[in-house]
Amino acid sequence: MLRLFNSLTQCKEEFVPRTEGEVGIYVCGPTVYNLVHIGNARPYVTFAVLRAWLRQRGFAVTLVENITDVDDKIINKAKAEGRSPEEVAREFTAAYRADVNKLGERLRPDIEPLATETIPEIIDLCCQLVAKGHAYQAEGSVYFRVRSYDRYGKLSKQRIEELEEGARVSGEPGKEDALDFAVWKAAKPGEPAWASPWGMGRPGWHIECSAMALRYLGAGFDVHGGGRDLIFPHHENEIAQSEAAGLPFARVWMHNGMIRSEGEKMAKSVGNIFLLREVLDRYPAPVVLMYFLTTHYRSPLEFSIEKLDEAKAAFERLVEAVRTADFRLRAAVSGAVAGDRLGEAVAAAHTAFAERMDDDLNTAAAIGALFTVAGEIFRHVGAVDGGTEALDAEGLSSARDLLVEALDVLLVPLPQSGEPQVAADMTLDEALTTYAERLAAGDPLAASRARDHYRAERDWAMSDKLRDEIQAAGFEVRDTKQGTQVVRRS
Repeated sequence: MLRLFNSLTQCKEEFVPRTEGEVGIYVCGPTVYNLVHIGNARPYVTFAVLRAWLRQRGFAVTLVENITDVDDKIINKAKAEGRSPEEVAREFTAAYRADVNKLGERLRPDIEPLATETIPEIIDLCCQLVAKGHAYQAEGSVYFRVRSYDRYGKLSKQRIEELEEGARVSGEPGKEDALDFAVWKAAKPGEPAWASPWGMGRPGWHIECSAMALRYLGAGFDVHGGGRDLIFPHHENEIAQSEAAGLPFARVWMHNGMIRSEGEKMAKSVGNIFLLREVLDRYPAPVVLMYFLTTHYRSPLEFSIEKLDEAKAAFERLVEAVRTADFRLRAAVSGAVAGDRLGEAVAAAHTAFAERMDDDLNTAAAIGALFTVAGEIFRHVGAVDGGTEALDAEGLSSARDLLVEALDVLLVPLPQSGEPQVAADMTLDEALTTYAERLAAGDPLAASRARDHYRAERDWAMSDKLRDEIQAAGFEVRDTKQGTQVVRRS
Protein backbone atom coordinates (compact mmCIF):
# COMPACT_ATOMS: atom_id res chain seq x y z
CA MET A 1 0.00 0.00 0.00
CA LEU A 2 1.48 3.31 -1.11
CA ARG A 3 1.23 6.04 1.51
CA LEU A 4 2.22 9.69 1.01
CA PHE A 5 2.56 12.50 3.53
CA ASN A 6 -0.06 15.13 2.72
CA SER A 7 0.96 18.61 3.87
CA LEU A 8 -2.72 19.57 3.84
CA THR A 9 -3.70 17.01 6.50
CA GLN A 10 -0.25 16.74 8.10
CA CYS A 11 -0.28 12.94 8.02
CA LYS A 12 0.54 9.97 5.81
CA GLU A 13 -2.43 8.79 3.78
CA GLU A 14 -3.09 5.83 1.55
CA PHE A 15 -2.70 7.11 -1.99
CA VAL A 16 -5.83 6.60 -4.09
CA PRO A 17 -5.74 8.43 -7.43
CA ARG A 18 -8.64 10.43 -8.82
CA THR A 19 -8.90 8.04 -11.78
CA GLU A 20 -8.03 4.38 -11.27
CA GLY A 21 -4.67 3.55 -12.79
CA GLU A 22 -3.81 7.19 -13.66
CA VAL A 23 -1.90 9.85 -11.73
CA GLY A 24 -1.41 13.55 -12.44
CA ILE A 25 1.39 15.47 -10.71
CA TYR A 26 2.03 19.21 -10.88
CA VAL A 27 5.30 20.70 -9.60
CA CYS A 28 6.23 24.35 -9.35
CA GLY A 29 9.29 24.92 -11.49
CA PRO A 30 11.74 27.83 -11.57
CA THR A 31 11.28 31.52 -12.21
CA VAL A 32 13.87 32.03 -14.94
CA TYR A 33 15.80 35.16 -14.02
CA ASN A 34 19.10 33.54 -13.07
CA LEU A 35 21.00 30.27 -13.23
CA VAL A 36 19.49 27.50 -11.11
CA HIS A 37 21.28 26.41 -7.95
CA ILE A 38 21.55 22.96 -6.42
CA GLY A 39 18.51 23.63 -4.22
CA ASN A 40 16.29 24.22 -7.26
CA ALA A 41 17.11 20.70 -8.43
CA ARG A 42 15.77 18.93 -5.34
CA PRO A 43 12.05 19.06 -6.26
CA TYR A 44 12.98 18.32 -9.86
CA VAL A 45 14.64 15.07 -8.75
CA THR A 46 12.12 14.18 -6.02
CA PHE A 47 9.05 14.23 -8.22
CA ALA A 48 10.76 12.57 -11.17
CA VAL A 49 11.56 9.66 -8.83
CA LEU A 50 7.97 9.67 -7.54
CA ARG A 51 6.78 9.37 -11.14
CA ALA A 52 9.24 6.51 -11.78
CA TRP A 53 8.06 4.63 -8.70
CA LEU A 54 4.38 5.11 -9.55
CA ARG A 55 5.03 3.81 -13.05
CA GLN A 56 6.88 0.85 -11.57
CA ARG A 57 3.71 0.10 -9.62
CA GLY A 58 1.66 0.13 -12.80
CA PHE A 59 0.22 3.66 -12.92
CA ALA A 60 0.08 5.82 -16.03
CA VAL A 61 1.63 9.08 -14.77
CA THR A 62 1.71 12.59 -16.19
CA LEU A 63 4.26 14.91 -14.59
CA VAL A 64 3.79 18.62 -15.29
CA GLU A 65 6.47 21.05 -14.19
CA ASN A 66 6.10 24.65 -15.21
CA ILE A 67 8.52 27.44 -16.04
CA THR A 68 7.58 30.92 -14.84
CA ASP A 69 8.78 33.17 -17.66
CA VAL A 70 6.94 36.38 -16.73
CA ASP A 71 7.37 37.76 -13.22
CA ASP A 72 8.57 40.76 -11.25
CA LYS A 73 12.01 39.21 -10.70
CA ILE A 74 12.54 38.79 -14.45
CA ILE A 75 11.36 42.34 -15.12
CA ASN A 76 13.62 43.81 -12.42
CA LYS A 77 16.66 41.96 -13.74
CA ALA A 78 15.92 43.13 -17.25
CA LYS A 79 15.68 46.75 -16.10
CA ALA A 80 18.94 46.48 -14.17
CA GLU A 81 20.76 45.09 -17.21
CA GLY A 82 19.12 47.27 -19.86
CA ARG A 83 17.50 44.31 -21.60
CA SER A 84 13.98 43.21 -22.39
CA PRO A 85 12.22 40.82 -19.99
CA GLU A 86 11.62 38.46 -22.91
CA GLU A 87 15.36 38.26 -23.60
CA VAL A 88 16.15 37.50 -19.95
CA ALA A 89 13.45 34.81 -19.82
CA ARG A 90 14.64 33.15 -23.03
CA GLU A 91 18.27 33.10 -21.90
CA PHE A 92 17.62 31.55 -18.50
CA THR A 93 14.94 29.16 -19.73
CA ALA A 94 17.52 27.70 -22.12
CA ALA A 95 20.15 27.64 -19.36
CA TYR A 96 17.78 25.90 -16.95
CA ARG A 97 16.90 23.20 -19.45
CA ALA A 98 20.55 22.65 -20.34
CA ASP A 99 21.53 22.34 -16.68
CA VAL A 100 18.80 19.94 -15.56
CA ASN A 101 19.26 17.84 -18.71
CA LYS A 102 22.71 16.96 -17.36
CA LEU A 103 20.96 15.09 -14.54
CA GLY A 104 19.53 12.71 -17.13
CA GLU A 105 16.89 12.78 -19.84
CA ARG A 106 14.70 10.36 -17.87
CA LEU A 107 14.06 13.04 -15.25
CA ARG A 108 12.45 15.42 -17.74
CA PRO A 109 8.79 16.24 -17.03
CA ASP A 110 6.18 14.99 -19.46
CA ILE A 111 4.84 18.52 -19.94
CA GLU A 112 6.82 21.69 -19.28
CA PRO A 113 4.50 24.65 -19.90
CA LEU A 114 5.52 28.29 -19.93
CA ALA A 115 3.37 30.82 -18.13
CA THR A 116 3.33 32.99 -21.27
CA GLU A 117 1.75 30.09 -23.18
CA THR A 118 -1.18 29.96 -20.75
CA ILE A 119 -2.42 33.57 -20.87
CA PRO A 120 -5.95 32.74 -22.19
CA GLU A 121 -6.52 30.26 -19.34
CA ILE A 122 -5.17 32.77 -16.80
CA ILE A 123 -7.52 35.50 -18.03
CA ASP A 124 -10.46 33.08 -18.01
CA LEU A 125 -9.74 32.08 -14.39
CA CYS A 126 -9.54 35.76 -13.39
CA CYS A 127 -12.90 36.38 -15.08
CA GLN A 128 -14.47 33.52 -13.12
CA LEU A 129 -13.19 34.98 -9.86
CA VAL A 130 -14.52 38.44 -10.68
CA ALA A 131 -17.92 37.02 -11.72
CA LYS A 132 -18.21 35.13 -8.41
CA GLY A 133 -17.26 38.19 -6.34
CA HIS A 134 -13.94 36.71 -5.18
CA ALA A 135 -11.88 39.24 -7.15
CA TYR A 136 -12.25 42.89 -8.12
CA GLN A 137 -10.81 45.33 -10.63
CA ALA A 138 -8.83 48.35 -9.48
CA GLU A 139 -6.87 50.69 -11.74
CA GLY A 140 -6.49 48.03 -14.45
CA SER A 141 -5.35 45.33 -12.01
CA VAL A 142 -7.40 42.51 -10.52
CA TYR A 143 -7.07 41.46 -6.88
CA PHE A 144 -8.25 38.35 -5.09
CA ARG A 145 -10.39 39.00 -2.01
CA VAL A 146 -8.68 36.84 0.57
CA ARG A 147 -11.46 37.28 3.16
CA SER A 148 -14.05 36.04 0.65
CA TYR A 149 -12.58 32.53 0.84
CA ASP A 150 -13.36 31.25 4.32
CA ARG A 151 -10.86 28.36 4.19
CA TYR A 152 -7.87 30.57 3.53
CA GLY A 153 -4.87 29.27 5.50
CA LYS A 154 -5.89 25.61 5.48
CA LEU A 155 -2.56 24.50 3.98
CA SER A 156 -0.16 26.77 5.86
CA LYS A 157 -2.27 26.67 9.06
CA GLN A 158 -2.10 30.46 9.29
CA ARG A 159 -5.09 32.45 10.49
CA ILE A 160 -6.37 35.68 8.99
CA GLU A 161 -5.98 37.39 12.35
CA GLU A 162 -2.29 36.52 12.47
CA LEU A 163 -1.71 37.68 8.91
CA GLU A 164 -3.34 41.06 9.58
CA GLU A 165 -0.63 42.07 12.03
CA GLY A 166 2.14 42.26 9.44
CA ALA A 167 0.06 43.21 6.41
CA ARG A 168 0.15 46.54 4.60
CA VAL A 169 -1.40 47.87 1.40
CA SER A 170 2.05 48.69 -0.08
CA GLY A 171 0.87 51.57 -2.25
CA GLU A 172 -1.24 49.60 -4.75
CA PRO A 173 -4.04 51.93 -5.97
CA GLY A 174 -7.57 50.70 -5.36
CA LYS A 175 -6.59 47.70 -3.28
CA GLU A 176 -9.35 47.06 -0.73
CA ASP A 177 -7.47 45.02 1.83
CA ALA A 178 -3.81 44.63 2.68
CA LEU A 179 -4.22 40.83 2.51
CA ASP A 180 -5.51 40.80 -1.07
CA PHE A 181 -3.10 39.74 -3.81
CA ALA A 182 -2.93 40.49 -7.52
CA VAL A 183 -4.08 37.91 -10.02
CA TRP A 184 -3.72 40.39 -12.91
CA LYS A 185 -1.38 43.38 -12.97
CA ALA A 186 -1.95 46.53 -15.01
CA ALA A 187 0.72 47.14 -17.65
CA LYS A 188 3.64 49.45 -16.95
CA PRO A 189 5.89 50.94 -19.63
CA GLY A 190 8.45 48.43 -20.92
CA GLU A 191 6.83 45.40 -19.28
CA PRO A 192 5.36 42.39 -21.08
CA ALA A 193 1.62 42.86 -21.52
CA TRP A 194 -1.41 41.16 -23.03
CA ALA A 195 -4.90 42.39 -23.83
CA SER A 196 -7.53 41.57 -21.21
CA PRO A 197 -11.03 42.73 -20.16
CA TRP A 198 -9.26 45.16 -17.79
CA GLY A 199 -6.84 46.56 -20.36
CA MET A 200 -3.25 45.63 -21.12
CA GLY A 201 -1.55 43.73 -18.34
CA ARG A 202 0.17 40.57 -17.20
CA PRO A 203 -0.61 37.74 -14.77
CA GLY A 204 0.31 37.60 -11.11
CA TRP A 205 2.62 34.79 -10.03
CA HIS A 206 0.10 32.66 -8.11
CA ILE A 207 -2.59 32.58 -10.80
CA GLU A 208 -0.10 31.25 -13.34
CA CYS A 209 0.39 27.93 -11.57
CA SER A 210 -3.33 27.46 -10.93
CA ALA A 211 -4.09 27.96 -14.61
CA MET A 212 -1.32 25.68 -15.83
CA ALA A 213 -2.13 22.89 -13.38
CA LEU A 214 -5.83 22.98 -14.21
CA ARG A 215 -5.21 23.18 -17.95
CA TYR A 216 -3.02 20.10 -18.14
CA LEU A 217 -4.33 17.95 -15.28
CA GLY A 218 -7.92 19.10 -14.72
CA ALA A 219 -9.80 19.90 -11.52
CA GLY A 220 -9.13 17.69 -8.51
CA PHE A 221 -5.80 16.37 -9.82
CA ASP A 222 -3.76 14.03 -7.66
CA VAL A 223 -0.52 15.57 -6.41
CA HIS A 224 0.90 19.09 -6.18
CA GLY A 225 4.58 19.30 -5.30
CA GLY A 226 7.24 21.86 -4.56
CA GLY A 227 9.61 23.13 -1.92
CA ARG A 228 8.48 23.91 1.63
CA ASP A 229 9.24 27.57 1.04
CA LEU A 230 6.29 27.72 -1.39
CA ILE A 231 3.63 26.65 1.12
CA PHE A 232 2.92 30.28 2.00
CA PRO A 233 1.90 32.38 0.23
CA HIS A 234 2.24 30.68 -3.17
CA HIS A 235 0.51 27.36 -2.61
CA GLU A 236 -1.98 28.83 -0.16
CA ASN A 237 -2.99 31.36 -2.79
CA GLU A 238 -3.20 28.72 -5.50
CA ILE A 239 -5.72 26.79 -3.42
CA ALA A 240 -7.77 29.85 -2.56
CA GLN A 241 -8.14 31.25 -6.07
CA SER A 242 -8.79 27.85 -7.68
CA GLU A 243 -11.38 26.65 -5.20
CA ALA A 244 -13.03 30.05 -4.99
CA ALA A 245 -13.60 29.75 -8.74
CA GLY A 246 -15.42 26.48 -8.04
CA LEU A 247 -12.60 24.23 -9.25
CA PRO A 248 -11.40 21.50 -6.87
CA PHE A 249 -7.62 21.70 -6.74
CA ALA A 250 -4.88 19.28 -5.68
CA ARG A 251 -5.85 16.36 -3.45
CA VAL A 252 -2.37 15.66 -2.04
CA TRP A 253 0.29 18.26 -1.32
CA MET A 254 3.92 17.13 -1.10
CA HIS A 255 6.75 19.42 -0.06
CA ASN A 256 10.45 18.71 -0.08
CA GLY A 257 12.75 20.07 2.61
CA MET A 258 15.14 22.90 1.92
CA ILE A 259 18.82 22.57 1.13
CA ARG A 260 20.91 24.47 3.65
CA SER A 261 24.40 25.85 3.41
CA GLU A 262 26.13 26.32 6.75
CA GLY A 263 22.79 26.03 8.51
CA GLU A 264 20.91 28.61 6.40
CA LYS A 265 18.41 27.99 3.62
CA MET A 266 20.16 28.18 0.26
CA ALA A 267 18.79 31.18 -1.62
CA LYS A 268 19.88 33.82 -4.09
CA SER A 269 18.72 36.50 -1.65
CA VAL A 270 21.02 35.12 1.05
CA GLY A 271 23.96 34.80 -1.32
CA ASN A 272 24.94 31.27 -0.27
CA ILE A 273 24.04 29.47 -3.48
CA PHE A 274 25.97 26.82 -5.38
CA LEU A 275 24.98 26.63 -9.03
CA LEU A 276 23.80 23.26 -10.31
CA ARG A 277 26.11 23.46 -13.31
CA GLU A 278 29.12 24.05 -11.06
CA VAL A 279 28.28 21.02 -8.94
CA LEU A 280 27.79 18.88 -12.06
CA ASP A 281 31.15 20.03 -13.41
CA ARG A 282 32.78 18.51 -10.33
CA TYR A 283 30.57 15.48 -9.68
CA PRO A 284 28.84 13.22 -12.23
CA ALA A 285 25.06 13.19 -12.35
CA PRO A 286 24.64 9.79 -10.59
CA VAL A 287 26.57 11.12 -7.59
CA VAL A 288 24.43 14.26 -7.41
CA LEU A 289 21.29 12.11 -7.61
CA MET A 290 22.60 9.91 -4.79
CA TYR A 291 23.25 13.06 -2.76
CA PHE A 292 19.56 13.94 -3.00
CA LEU A 293 18.18 10.43 -2.55
CA THR A 294 20.18 9.31 0.48
CA THR A 295 18.17 11.79 2.58
CA HIS A 296 14.37 11.60 2.87
CA TYR A 297 12.81 14.21 0.61
CA ARG A 298 10.94 15.94 3.46
CA SER A 299 14.06 16.38 5.60
CA PRO A 300 16.41 19.37 5.36
CA LEU A 301 19.57 18.57 3.42
CA GLU A 302 22.92 20.16 4.18
CA PHE A 303 25.07 21.09 1.21
CA SER A 304 28.78 20.48 1.54
CA ILE A 305 31.66 18.88 -0.31
CA GLU A 306 31.77 16.27 2.43
CA LYS A 307 28.15 15.29 1.74
CA LEU A 308 28.83 15.01 -1.98
CA ASP A 309 31.93 12.93 -1.34
CA GLU A 310 29.84 10.62 0.85
CA ALA A 311 27.35 10.28 -2.00
CA LYS A 312 30.21 9.54 -4.39
CA ALA A 313 31.53 6.78 -2.12
CA ALA A 314 28.02 5.33 -1.76
CA PHE A 315 27.47 5.25 -5.52
CA GLU A 316 30.87 3.73 -6.17
CA ARG A 317 30.20 0.94 -3.67
CA LEU A 318 27.01 -0.04 -5.49
CA VAL A 319 28.76 0.17 -8.87
CA GLU A 320 31.58 -1.98 -7.54
CA ALA A 321 29.10 -4.57 -6.29
CA VAL A 322 27.48 -4.80 -9.73
CA ARG A 323 30.84 -5.03 -11.51
CA THR A 324 32.08 -7.67 -9.10
CA ALA A 325 28.96 -9.76 -9.67
CA ASP A 326 29.25 -9.30 -13.44
CA PHE A 327 32.83 -10.52 -13.45
CA ARG A 328 32.21 -13.52 -11.21
CA LEU A 329 29.19 -14.54 -13.28
CA ARG A 330 31.05 -14.27 -16.59
CA ALA A 331 33.85 -16.45 -15.23
CA ALA A 332 31.58 -18.82 -13.28
CA VAL A 333 31.49 -22.54 -13.84
CA SER A 334 27.90 -23.55 -14.57
CA GLY A 335 26.15 -25.45 -11.85
CA ALA A 336 28.25 -24.12 -8.97
CA VAL A 337 25.75 -23.36 -6.20
CA ALA A 338 26.24 -22.58 -2.52
CA GLY A 339 23.64 -22.30 0.23
CA ASP A 340 20.51 -20.18 0.53
CA ARG A 341 21.97 -17.16 2.35
CA LEU A 342 22.48 -14.94 -0.69
CA GLY A 343 19.06 -15.71 -2.17
CA GLU A 344 17.34 -15.07 1.15
CA ALA A 345 19.15 -11.74 1.53
CA VAL A 346 18.05 -10.68 -1.96
CA ALA A 347 14.42 -11.63 -1.29
CA ALA A 348 14.41 -9.68 1.98
CA ALA A 349 16.01 -6.64 0.36
CA HIS A 350 13.56 -6.71 -2.54
CA THR A 351 10.66 -6.59 -0.09
CA ALA A 352 12.33 -3.92 2.03
CA PHE A 353 13.06 -1.71 -0.98
CA ALA A 354 9.43 -1.77 -2.12
CA GLU A 355 8.10 -1.18 1.40
CA ARG A 356 10.38 1.81 1.95
CA MET A 357 9.46 3.36 -1.39
CA ASP A 358 5.78 2.82 -0.60
CA ASP A 359 6.31 4.54 2.75
CA ASP A 360 6.19 8.16 1.58
CA LEU A 361 8.94 7.69 -1.01
CA ASN A 362 11.61 6.91 1.59
CA THR A 363 14.49 6.62 -0.86
CA ALA A 364 17.08 6.86 1.92
CA ALA A 365 15.84 3.68 3.62
CA ALA A 366 15.30 1.98 0.24
CA ILE A 367 18.93 2.62 -0.70
CA GLY A 368 19.90 1.19 2.68
CA ALA A 369 18.38 -2.12 1.54
CA LEU A 370 20.59 -1.97 -1.55
CA PHE A 371 23.71 -1.55 0.57
CA THR A 372 22.70 -4.70 2.44
CA VAL A 373 22.67 -6.56 -0.87
CA ALA A 374 25.99 -5.05 -1.93
CA GLY A 375 27.48 -6.18 1.37
CA GLU A 376 26.21 -9.71 0.78
CA ILE A 377 27.82 -9.75 -2.67
CA PHE A 378 31.21 -8.78 -1.24
CA ARG A 379 30.82 -11.23 1.65
CA HIS A 380 29.96 -14.07 -0.71
CA VAL A 381 32.84 -13.55 -3.15
CA GLY A 382 35.19 -13.24 -0.18
CA ALA A 383 33.94 -16.57 1.10
CA VAL A 384 34.40 -18.07 -2.37
CA ASP A 385 37.99 -16.84 -2.55
CA GLY A 386 38.56 -18.08 0.97
CA GLY A 387 37.38 -21.53 0.02
CA THR A 388 34.50 -21.64 2.50
CA GLU A 389 31.69 -21.39 -0.10
CA ALA A 390 31.13 -22.46 -3.68
CA LEU A 391 30.03 -19.76 -6.08
CA ASP A 392 26.25 -19.27 -5.94
CA ALA A 393 25.70 -18.13 -9.51
CA GLU A 394 21.92 -17.98 -9.20
CA GLY A 395 21.99 -15.96 -5.99
CA LEU A 396 24.71 -13.67 -7.28
CA SER A 397 22.74 -13.03 -10.46
CA SER A 398 19.61 -12.19 -8.44
CA ALA A 399 21.59 -9.80 -6.23
CA ARG A 400 23.13 -8.09 -9.21
CA ASP A 401 19.77 -7.74 -10.97
CA LEU A 402 18.15 -6.24 -7.88
CA LEU A 403 20.79 -3.53 -7.66
CA VAL A 404 20.52 -2.70 -11.36
CA GLU A 405 16.72 -2.64 -11.38
CA ALA A 406 16.42 -0.62 -8.16
CA LEU A 407 18.91 2.01 -9.32
CA ASP A 408 17.01 2.21 -12.58
CA VAL A 409 13.78 2.97 -10.68
CA LEU A 410 15.68 5.63 -8.70
CA LEU A 411 16.84 7.09 -12.04
CA VAL A 412 20.48 6.66 -11.01
CA PRO A 413 22.34 5.40 -14.11
CA LEU A 414 25.17 2.92 -13.84
CA PRO A 415 28.27 3.48 -15.99
CA GLN A 416 27.60 2.39 -19.55
CA SER A 417 30.78 0.38 -20.00
CA GLY A 418 30.50 -2.95 -18.25
CA GLU A 419 34.26 -3.57 -18.13
CA PRO A 420 34.15 -6.87 -20.08
CA GLN A 421 36.62 -9.39 -18.73
CA VAL A 422 36.12 -12.57 -20.74
CA ALA A 423 35.07 -12.98 -24.37
CA ALA A 424 34.37 -16.39 -25.81
CA ASP A 425 35.21 -15.19 -29.32
CA MET A 426 38.67 -13.88 -28.37
CA THR A 427 41.41 -16.43 -28.94
CA LEU A 428 44.46 -16.60 -26.75
CA ASP A 429 46.67 -15.51 -29.66
CA GLU A 430 44.51 -12.43 -30.17
CA ALA A 431 44.71 -11.58 -26.49
CA LEU A 432 48.50 -11.99 -26.42
CA THR A 433 49.09 -9.88 -29.54
CA THR A 434 46.57 -7.06 -28.94
CA TYR A 435 46.52 -6.55 -25.17
CA ALA A 436 48.84 -3.50 -25.25
CA GLU A 437 46.88 -1.84 -28.05
CA ARG A 438 43.52 -2.52 -26.41
CA LEU A 439 44.78 -1.39 -23.04
CA ALA A 440 45.93 1.91 -24.53
CA ALA A 441 42.43 2.33 -25.95
CA GLY A 442 40.93 1.80 -22.50
CA ASP A 443 39.78 -1.80 -22.99
CA PRO A 444 41.28 -4.23 -20.44
CA LEU A 445 39.70 -7.38 -21.86
CA ALA A 446 42.72 -8.70 -23.79
CA ALA A 447 45.14 -7.82 -20.99
CA SER A 448 42.96 -9.68 -18.49
CA ARG A 449 42.95 -12.81 -20.61
CA ALA A 450 46.67 -12.54 -21.40
CA ARG A 451 47.54 -12.18 -17.73
CA ASP A 452 45.45 -15.22 -16.86
CA HIS A 453 47.48 -17.17 -19.45
CA TYR A 454 50.84 -16.16 -17.94
CA ARG A 455 49.62 -16.90 -14.42
CA ALA A 456 48.49 -20.37 -15.53
CA GLU A 457 51.92 -20.91 -17.12
CA ARG A 458 53.53 -19.68 -13.88
CA ASP A 459 55.38 -17.02 -15.87
CA TRP A 460 55.41 -14.60 -12.95
CA ALA A 461 57.64 -12.05 -14.68
CA MET A 462 55.17 -11.52 -17.56
CA SER A 463 52.25 -11.72 -15.16
CA ASP A 464 53.74 -8.92 -13.06
CA LYS A 465 54.59 -6.90 -16.18
CA LEU A 466 50.99 -7.00 -17.36
CA ARG A 467 49.72 -6.15 -13.89
CA ASP A 468 51.94 -3.04 -13.85
CA GLU A 469 50.85 -1.99 -17.34
CA ILE A 470 47.19 -2.44 -16.49
CA GLN A 471 47.53 -0.37 -13.32
CA ALA A 472 49.52 2.33 -15.13
CA ALA A 473 46.67 2.61 -17.64
CA GLY A 474 44.25 3.54 -14.83
CA PHE A 475 42.80 0.16 -13.89
CA GLU A 476 42.83 -1.86 -10.70
CA VAL A 477 43.94 -5.52 -10.89
CA ARG A 478 42.37 -8.14 -8.64
CA ASP A 479 43.41 -11.79 -8.55
CA THR A 480 40.42 -14.02 -7.86
CA LYS A 481 39.55 -17.69 -8.16
CA GLN A 482 37.69 -16.80 -11.35
CA GLY A 483 40.76 -15.16 -12.86
CA THR A 484 42.07 -11.62 -13.23
CA GLN A 485 39.40 -9.01 -12.51
CA VAL A 486 40.21 -5.62 -13.98
CA VAL A 487 38.21 -2.62 -12.74
CA ARG A 488 38.51 0.90 -14.05
CA ARG A 489 39.44 3.35 -11.32
CA SER A 490 36.89 6.12 -10.70
